[in-house]
Formats: sequence, C-alpha cells, structure tokens
Amino acid sequence: MPFLRSLLSIRYYALVALLVYGVFVWANATSTRLLGDDNEAPANARGNGLRGGRTHFYHK
Repeated sequence: MPFLRSLLSIRYYALVALLVYGVFVWANATSTRLLGDDNEAPANARGNGLRGGRTHFYHK
C-alpha cells in the first residue's frame, strides 16, 4: 500500500490532468477546435496600401 499512499499526495494534480485530458477527448469526439482554426485568410485581404494592396504571409 505504500504506492497508493504516494498517489494521495498528487491526487489534485492527477485530477486536473484527467480533467484536461477529458476536455480534449470530448473536443476531438465532437470535432470542436480548442486551439485556433486553420483559416489563413488575413482579416484585411486588400492590405493597407503600403505594399501596393498585396498581403504577404507564410503559407504552411
């Protein structure tokens, strides 16, 4: 039983880790994006006129 007693000292960290893991499993099951989207279109597609109206950004 010393192993179980050692786990009692980290039970709150384990609970938080399982909760976070559960949120990501739920998000994956429901196809919910938690960390942003893949929309690479800039907010102002016409630019601000400083570079001739063309926007340049890195495309992955």
